[in-house]
Amino acid sequence: MNKTIIATLLALIMVSCGTDSRHFEIDGRLLNLNQGEFYVYSPDGNLKGIDTIKVQAGRFTYKVECKKEMTLMIVFPNFTEQPVFAAPGKSVDIKGDASHLKEMKVKGTKPNELMNQLREQIANASPNEIQKYARQFVEDHPESIVSTYVVRNFFLQKERPDFATARQLINLMLEHQPGNNSLKSLQQSINNRTTLTTNSRIPKFAAYDINGKPVNNATLSTTGTTVVVAWASWHYNSISMLQSMALLQKETKGEVKVVNICLDYSRAECRRILNSREIEDVITICDGKSIDGDVYNLLGMSNIPDNIVIENGKVTATNLTIEQLNKKLRK
Repeated sequence: MNKTIIATLLALIMVSCGTDSRHFEIDGRLLNLNQGEFYVYSPDGNLKGIDTIKVQAGRFTYKVECKKEMTLMIVFPNFTEQPVFAAPGKSVDIKGDASHLKEMKVKGTKPNELMNQLREQIANASPNEIQKYARQFVEDHPESIVSTYVVRNFFLQKERPDFATARQLINLMLEHQPGNNSLKSLQQSINNRTTLTTNSRIPKFAAYDINGKPVNNATLSTTGTTVVVAWASWHYNSISMLQSMALLQKETKGEVKVVNICLDYSRAECRRILNSREIEDVITICDGKSIDGDVYNLLGMSNIPDNIVIENGKVTATNLTIEQLNKKLRK
């Protein structure tokens, strides 16, 4: 068999598999959903901004350039998020029911199969059992990309983060993944994190807003009221919170000052949302590090959305709902 025929056969095989060594592909089918649109982002920064997935007749496909293992988060219209673990040259199938998204299955690669097993295990578990199962998962699979997601989701992105357990698990994972720079960055961000409580003072920091102007702890500690809002372009509730606070700043003619921390990896996407929603005259910090961002961690934030209310230089509330924020600040 000559080289031309071999090359042709290889090309046909790759086309039939639907992907190649430089891409990752998702094929999906959801019952009880005819048409729609999903958003996709990468918590580890491997996507620039946000992609969209179009659904037609309950089916959807998504193909993305993939040079190394990465985590993708699919955001559904009800704000449910589904992690998908991508790898070069691989493809997965997603099947489920739009009315029972928590029962969705992602099949095709070992990391996604592991995630399916964990989701089944915690489906009817109590909060304490969920923490136990999540910790056991990381201890059993410290080499897996899934464990990074598990640490972030089950131990850090909570109203009361468990930093001690997260540190232990990350140290274990780094023993098995010594060259994982994302893990090293996560470890550093946890070590730099501050816990703010009522009557705390803002820790010292120095940063720049998206226009290159300096922002520091004194910016937040001036006389009056400042509200810090953490948001992301893929999270509608967080954008609504920012809009509400920006409107309040305008209504109070600056008596309530708004400083916002954008958790997007893309500053361009951050600017696009601010412009499209006509959010003006607020101080915006976007360092491109998402939840590993320096200011986000120094201020002890852990959620999307999240917020801190500072009055006369001291913290008076944290992590309020939009309704609670408006009630407190409109007094």
